[in-house]
Amino acid sequence: MAQPFAPPTDTSPAPPPPSRHRMDYGRGFWIRLALLALIDALAIYSLVVLFGDGAWVFLAFLIVGTIFVNWVYLWPGTQALRWVTPGLVLMIAFLVVPILYTFYISFTNWRTGNILDKAQVIDILESRASVDPDAPGELFDLYVYRDNGDVRFLLVGEGGQLIFGEPRLRSDEPIEDATEDPSELGITDADGDGIPEQVGAFRLLERGEVFALANQISFEEQIVDLPEGQVEIVGLSQGRVVVASRQYAYDEANDVMIDLVNDQRCPPGDTVDTKGNFVCEDGSILSPGWVAVVGAENYQKIVTNQSIRRPFLGVFVWNIVFAFLSVVFTFALGLGLALTLQHERFRGRLLFRSIYILPYAVPAFLGFLIWRGLLNTQFGQVNDLLAVFSLGPVPWLTDPFWAKVAAEKNSPVALRPVVHSA
Repeated sequence: MAQPFAPPTDTSPAPPPPSRHRMDYGRGFWIRLALLALIDALAIYSLVVLFGDGAWVFLAFLIVGTIFVNWVYLWPGTQALRWVTPGLVLMIAFLVVPILYTFYISFTNWRTGNILDKAQVIDILESRASVDPDAPGELFDLYVYRDNGDVRFLLVGEGGQLIFGEPRLRSDEPIEDATEDPSELGITDADGDGIPEQVGAFRLLERGEVFALANQISFEEQIVDLPEGQVEIVGLSQGRVVVASRQYAYDEANDVMIDLVNDQRCPPGDTVDTKGNFVCEDGSILSPGWVAVVGAENYQKIVTNQSIRRPFLGVFVWNIVFAFLSVVFTFALGLGLALTLQHERFRGRLLFRSIYILPYAVPAFLGFLIWRGLLNTQFGQVNDLLAVFSLGPVPWLTDPFWAKVAAEKNSPVALRPVVHSA
């Protein structure tokens, strides 16, 4: 006779389920910890750089992002977030931040000549020197030295004074510490005539070499910056040392740049085109300028300035039309091919599906080259085919309208989804 079922006699409590908040100190934890240490080291270095540059917005983003990443990968209750965090961080860094920064730039005067901050502009203007073009100066004998692609000028005065410096174009910014003491670099003067054959790694050029170099650079456009003046090259064998004076001084109390040479004041501009620049009393605009917030003036120009409004609206409308037609044509053509290939009476499905997958194997730039040849007005196969029906030739690549049509039907966006639909 079967015995009745008896319940287990062990009445000890079952062990509690493992907590999802318990930290696992296995090998994966230490690998994760090492990677986080590397990320934190790079973040600390970036923090120092951003703090020195005064980039407070990017600094705040970096601090919040670093704390978030450490929390996700160190806290045991955030395991689900660990899979999406890399994609989330990359999306914010390469998509959200550029969009927000571009939106901010649209409210500023960012353009060529206005890419610095105001403090940098003031330092540049105050460092500029003014040289009296009518000053006679002191003439020095000029010798040219070269080390591979680097050129140096040695000027020898009547009393044996030596000036050894790096030249620059007149239009370039001044070079700090452009001159060096040749004796500290090392002088080699084998014949004892006072003109060294070697200064450091720089070799004295012969007269023929100097003439050959003069064919590459204009000596008259070269100058050498001195602590209290400039060296102007007046020929292949002479340089003129002239004393320079300070041209600009900034009045911080009144926020005005003073032109010491022309004795005039240069306050910051207050019009649409002069914001972010010092404008002098004679109407001259000092360059460079700084990035300044101009509000909605850029958008106002788009609406009120016809030379900006017409091309902008044309490009804006074309972008919308291009995106809309790309989706419509892709969907219609892809759906039509898919329905055709799925029809039970269609033969050779595998062959045609293999053909339709080929665009994925052709790089985009090769596709552009192929279509440029196919759409050639005189020799392209597309116009040759149209000629059979007494049509064309169509200026696919030269007429603005037909170029848009060619770009629409031949773009990778319009071609490749066809394969997926099929």
